[in-house]
Amino acid sequence: MKKIHLICNSHLDPVWMWDWEEGLGESISTFHQAELFCREFDFIFNHNESVLYEFIEEHDPELFSRIQEQVRAGKWHIMGGWYLQPDCNMPSGEAFVRQIGLGRKYFAEKFGARPTTAINFDSFGHSVGLVQILRKCGYDSYICCRPNPEMMELPRDFWWVGKDGSRVKVTRTTDENLYCTAFGNAKNEVIRMASAYTDGEVGVALWGVGNHGGVPSRKDLEEVTELIANSDDPIVHSTPEQYFAELEPKTEFHKSMQPCLIGCYTAMQSIKQKHIELENKLFTTEKLCAYAALNGLYTKNEDAFHQAEKALAALEFHDIYSGTCASDGEKSSLRKAECALELLQTEFNKAFFALCGKHQKAEIGEFPVFIFNSQPYSRETVCETEYLMPNALTSDIEQYTVSVYQNGKKIPSQCVKELSNIHYDRRKRIAYRCTLPAFGEARVDFRVEVEPKKFLAPTTGDKIVFSDSIKQIRISRKTGLMESYIVNGKEMLSGGAFQPVMYEDNADPWGWYMERIGENPVPFALSDCKTGPFEKLINVNIIEDGDILTEVESFFELGASYVRISYKMYKDMPYTDVRADIFWNEQQKALKIKIPAAFDGQFIGQIPFGTDAFDKDGKEITAHRFVGFQDGENALMLYNDCTYGFSAQGNDLYATLLRGAAYCAHPIGDRILIDPNRFTPAIEQGRHSFSFRLSYDPVQRLENNAQEFVNTPFSLNFFPHGDGVLAENVLDVDNSAISLSAFYQTEEGYILRLVNNNAETNQTNLTLCGEIYALSFKKYEVKTYLYDGNSLTEKELWV
Repeated sequence: MKKIHLICNSHLDPVWMWDWEEGLGESISTFHQAELFCREFDFIFNHNESVLYEFIEEHDPELFSRIQEQVRAGKWHIMGGWYLQPDCNMPSGEAFVRQIGLGRKYFAEKFGARPTTAINFDSFGHSVGLVQILRKCGYDSYICCRPNPEMMELPRDFWWVGKDGSRVKVTRTTDENLYCTAFGNAKNEVIRMASAYTDGEVGVALWGVGNHGGVPSRKDLEEVTELIANSDDPIVHSTPEQYFAELEPKTEFHKSMQPCLIGCYTAMQSIKQKHIELENKLFTTEKLCAYAALNGLYTKNEDAFHQAEKALAALEFHDIYSGTCASDGEKSSLRKAECALELLQTEFNKAFFALCGKHQKAEIGEFPVFIFNSQPYSRETVCETEYLMPNALTSDIEQYTVSVYQNGKKIPSQCVKELSNIHYDRRKRIAYRCTLPAFGEARVDFRVEVEPKKFLAPTTGDKIVFSDSIKQIRISRKTGLMESYIVNGKEMLSGGAFQPVMYEDNADPWGWYMERIGENPVPFALSDCKTGPFEKLINVNIIEDGDILTEVESFFELGASYVRISYKMYKDMPYTDVRADIFWNEQQKALKIKIPAAFDGQFIGQIPFGTDAFDKDGKEITAHRFVGFQDGENALMLYNDCTYGFSAQGNDLYATLLRGAAYCAHPIGDRILIDPNRFTPAIEQGRHSFSFRLSYDPVQRLENNAQEFVNTPFSLNFFPHGDGVLAENVLDVDNSAISLSAFYQTEEGYILRLVNNNAETNQTNLTLCGEIYALSFKKYEVKTYLYDGNSLTEKELWV
């Protein structure tokens, strides 16, 4: 005999071809009908996603109360327990924890529920970094439907093993209808799903109406009830937890469930970049506010941070983050994010000005500047700060110059181009190399003088060479590319790096049936600057040169699109920053940049709370804030704050920046994707910017280096009025292999989340408010601690 667990559910995308309001409205209709059937029929209705329950609670409190009664009666099961079904590739590890935490807290408070099976039926692939997160958030099992069998061969049931050794049971359902059944045809489809199992097996059948909500029909419930009564094999109404209690997988799987719909890694950059911006703003603001609270200078606004967490989680919905929604979904999701950013900025400002205000007053002629370092270790870095002179200088022969001092000592600095374009000398932007204390604010002081005006010498010759104590860089004026990057005598490149390349692509944002993005590559040519946005400019030119940095810009063009690449080479710093500004006017084309390495190294990239290795076969992969080639204990790394799609062909690294896909252009059989007789806007058409950092670094520091790049230290000219007394030794981590993922205030105290994103075990001494705690981490391990003011206690991950 075989036993089949029936899990009735209603997959309801709150946003996809429709906007949030339509999806949430549909949840009221779906939940009304489901609750009615729970009273009429002997079955169990399963549903997840706290965002939908919150909507019911707000807009139909009477229905919400009846659902609570059904949950208590065991007729309605809280399934999954997350805020929603997110993309399961691109959120950071910390973002996943917040996604889960939102659902965990809500369902515990409103229903007393704590699911142990996580559910992501519709997400497009699943990172192996999820396993540890699931296990440490209280889950022992997982149900998913993708990648589809034709995308990836997988056991039906298996133990999924994470990078740290954590394990959860997984079932990937492979039925043609994925997670639901057709309205009015449930009996026949349950019979088909049950036929996939043989005697002695425990099986599962996901049934119920899906995609835009809805529940089984009355006919479906009557016929399934009859099927259960007449079946020779036990068929039972069930829950995911009851199913997994009887399932014992016989195989293990140690990798990510990828690739899956690889176009999603790049489509709709507006959402992807906004998510990166919002998660960095949230985590940095929490750290600053916790630091201020420990100094007695800030009281947490719980609602502001809660709303920001929900906006971040909403951006992660699998049809939003993947870029496969309609334009209404994009607009409404960006609106949520912008609202959250403004809430966070308000809290950031409260804490920042309260901290800075405690410092001593400035001396006459001083312009104090304060910089917040969110990293739990002291470091030297380059900062840039703009500020306003008291008076405008309109002379054609004189200019203001600025000297920078830290702790009374002059430090290297350089005036660079300010953001405004008013042609007198008043607004100044200063680049300077300073030392930031561990987890706190630094102060530097600007002093101003008037000197004869200086001008950059014209750029001449066929190459630009930059050299300092660490690296030597050569940029060709014939190609506009970085032709050589030598670090401590070792050549990193085998040819021109940061070459923009255009590929033939299609309008499908999912990338169905694709393993690679694009074909028939054509490199962009160095622009002749005769027409377009670069008209009359110099195609390869030095635009900044001083004691801190040299910046070179190059212009490229192809078809109807244009690319500006700028190389910012910092003196005596181990990295170079590269920015791509793109005017993209293509449809069904893709844009990548190419970086050819000079050595054969393993292709690696960041995943949620981990680092993974990938094949160098040209197939598209997804990674987070760093990718590159490992070279023993070091690695040539490309850090980014902008994209998720990458590939490597041999020793050539590619970052996929843009595609020419159309909104929600889903392949249906052999039908055309878009109407050829009318204009259809491509998602990405317009202006875009992408920022990268190229560096040759110790592998153990990659996580911290990525955080340093994406969390540019905030700095501001501000005149304080205090006595200079602030708490010292608030937070310090003495091992560069250990990273601070989160530090925030709760009612119980302060939460710290620390990560060892390395294949080796590591120990660190954590200094917290003057006390030292010795901590140990297994490979790729993340831990959460609660600090109550007296002691440090390890907690469940999502707290």
